[in-house]
Amino acid sequence: MKLGKFFLFSILILTACNEKKKEETPVVEPVSTQIPKHLYVSTGACYSGTNTTFTAATASNQTYRLNLTTGQKELSIADYFSLPANPGDSPVGLVDIDSSNMMILVENTSGRRIEKLTKSSNPTRTIFTSNATALSAAVKGIVKTSDGGFLIAKTAGIEKLTSQGVRMGTPYIGTALGATCGATNVNINGVAVTSTGKVIYTNAAASNNRWGVISPNGYSTAADCLAVQAAPDVNAYPVAVQFIPSYSQIMVAYAGNSLTANLNSIYVYDFNDSTNAISNATKIYDANTYVAAGYLLYGISSMVYNPDDRTLFVATAISNATTVVNYSIEKLNYNPDSKTLTRSSSVPFYSYGVDTKCVSSMIIAE
Repeated sequence: MKLGKFFLFSILILTACNEKKKEETPVVEPVSTQIPKHLYVSTGACYSGTNTTFTAATASNQTYRLNLTTGQKELSIADYFSLPANPGDSPVGLVDIDSSNMMILVENTSGRRIEKLTKSSNPTRTIFTSNATALSAAVKGIVKTSDGGFLIAKTAGIEKLTSQGVRMGTPYIGTALGATCGATNVNINGVAVTSTGKVIYTNAAASNNRWGVISPNGYSTAADCLAVQAAPDVNAYPVAVQFIPSYSQIMVAYAGNSLTANLNSIYVYDFNDSTNAISNATKIYDANTYVAAGYLLYGISSMVYNPDDRTLFVATAISNATTVVNYSIEKLNYNPDSKTLTRSSSVPFYSYGVDTKCVSSMIIAE
């Protein structure tokens, strides 16, 4: 009997010791495997309304990577004034492919093309396509579609290429669009896509300053013009567009050649992806009141929104001169709930220099 009690007592002691060891064992948190993102920038023949005279010959024509937090340049990727570039090359659009690769849309009247290259210093540049029919007019921007293809904005419409570079449509979206989209879309300079694949375009023709939404299947009939929104002023040219999926908001930047109200501004619109209704136009910035705001956004040429921390990067002229001389990049905080915009720092995120003439495209990617 005593032996049994001793055995039971020993078991209890061992169990208590094991429980104590479990309590004393530190909990080790798993190491984060999240891959950091960066801000990729191209500087070339940008468009900012009537505010710039930069051309392929006078722009910086570079592509590089900035630290998304500090704004420090981390990597110089491609210089289109140096071999293997061709005379007249100017990078005007960037699109992310994966963690290692990206595409660059190159404007050159002697040979427009899309190049694929790795995110490294002076990488090998492989031509993805140089389809002269699809790239028949000055190219302005490029975005990736959910099916792995690409939409290319050019002055004379929007082209779509498959993931293999095959052209779809003739073109996918032309310039003479029926309904309220207008028949003078001869300066399409921006493109974005909604969650359901609908195509958002911006048009900066003086007689048709507006942006609109086209069927995800492209434009064939007037019914494919799903929605349209006029610019807030006849002299305000839409120059950049972003779609914010989680809030179904469309953000559009406008540019003009004075500090008159609405000419250099940013608006946010609610978009119903089911009914195609555009509503609640809200102005979140106007250069007309830049003194009160404490910072100047003038002649915007590009912008990109980061949903991870709700920040907005905007490429802007460094002054309100009618013909601007250089650009910088501002980082701002955007609250999509209250639709408010505030500057994140008292100085530009990336100041002007030899590599900022003129910021033609920005993307956030690994």
